[in-house]
Amino acid sequence: MTKGQKAAETRKRNLESKARIAAAQAEALRVWNSGKCPCCGAGLRQNLAISGWIQCDQYGTEGFRKDSTKPACSYQGFTK
Repeated sequence: MTKGQKAAETRKRNLESKARIAAAQAEALRVWNSGKCPCCGAGLRQNLAISGWIQCDQYGTEGFRKDSTKPACSYQGFTK
């Protein structure tokens, strides 16, 4: 593979990666706007550690979930 071909492959992979990220962010934004976790139906919250990070209210261990009497959920996504 020539240097030019390698550069073209790298550009192609970068564009594909950006498209996957954009699709995942759009889906997370749709979920955020719905206000409900797509996995368990609980509410959502923003994790302020990273801009755009959203999580199910039931994400995390006991004591960190909104209602520790209900099962944990692992949904999280990034809107930005």
